[in-house]
Amino acid sequence: MQDIKEKKPNQVSKQDYNLYALISGVLITLLLFTVAILSLTGEKRDYSENENRYLAGKPSISISGIKDGKFMKDTESYLSDQFFMRDKLVCTRTNIDIFLGKREINKIYVGRRHFLFEKPAVYDEERIAKTTANMNQVAKHNPKIRHYAAIAPNATEIITRFLPPFAPTQNQTQQIEQVYAKLEGMTTVDLCAALKSAEKPQKLYYKTDHHWTTQAAGIAFEEIAKAMKLNTKPYKINYLPVTNSFQGTLASSSGIFNANDTVYIPVTEPEVNYTVNFVEENKTRTTVFDSSKLYEKSKYDVFFGGNFAEVKMESAAQSDRVLMVIKDSYANCLVPMLIPYFKTIVMVDLRYYNDSLQQEIEKEGVTDILWLYNADTFLNDSSINAKLS
Repeated sequence: MQDIKEKKPNQVSKQDYNLYALISGVLITLLLFTVAILSLTGEKRDYSENENRYLAGKPSISISGIKDGKFMKDTESYLSDQFFMRDKLVCTRTNIDIFLGKREINKIYVGRRHFLFEKPAVYDEERIAKTTANMNQVAKHNPKIRHYAAIAPNATEIITRFLPPFAPTQNQTQQIEQVYAKLEGMTTVDLCAALKSAEKPQKLYYKTDHHWTTQAAGIAFEEIAKAMKLNTKPYKINYLPVTNSFQGTLASSSGIFNANDTVYIPVTEPEVNYTVNFVEENKTRTTVFDSSKLYEKSKYDVFFGGNFAEVKMESAAQSDRVLMVIKDSYANCLVPMLIPYFKTIVMVDLRYYNDSLQQEIEKEGVTDILWLYNADTFLNDSSINAKLS
């Protein structure tokens, strides 16, 4: 009698396996097709608030674009940026990375208590030598003007206890000292010591953004005021909260939105009347604060409305001094504190400024020049060399 092989209960036949594979393939194909259709036909976005950048637009078809591969490359970027539920998928992937122990995402350190840190810049001797030489040239060409330099340390230097374990950092205090040693004819302001001795260092930097807070800027203002010999006794600075839902550039770049920050504006008492002129935009306002930015993603832009090539403030201050601030965005929350002490403040951002700095100094009758940057921007930025060389 022919032996009959019994089929094991859990054994899958070749026919069943092929059927399962076919069904799985069809389901995956349908899923991918559905997602592709939703990505192509869904609402298109020009700008991602979470990532703080413009998204790729629909590519245009051309024979030359197809031949050189540009069309396919643009299509890939378009589908990637306009992918269905992209923001949620990015956040999910980031949370999985953190769960698996990853502590650096897109050059951002994921620290304790929801603090995010920008990976610090490396000191480039050649770049800094050129930058400081250009700054020295400005001082040399204007010997009758008082010159100051104030470079602010970043969060990785001041609130180190919130960094992830073994995160590679730079000694920014030493870096800033090296920069100061190359400057000639300038009064340098030590902001590192003042910020390191603050009672509540965790209040000095935003958790989700690369900027310092207004409270940190207030400490820096006191050091700058001493260097400039400003009489600050008649005035008091109040810090008023204007939003507690700020999620800044570090949250956007990393895809981590676990914390909210509070933004404060500095209000000087008694109040000094002033006007603000945005030179290239040919607009004038009576306040340095732009409340409309509190309803947008980049709420730090409540200070001046963002960065501009040149902003000029004329005040009713009892002073004949004219200050030029050559700056990055760290200055935006500090400059309002300086308004009561100068007749005019000219704020110049060399990243956007294309006119002659020397002509502007002479035209405005500048008596004081303050270079105000944060360390990371100062070490990385090439605008000082590009515009002043």
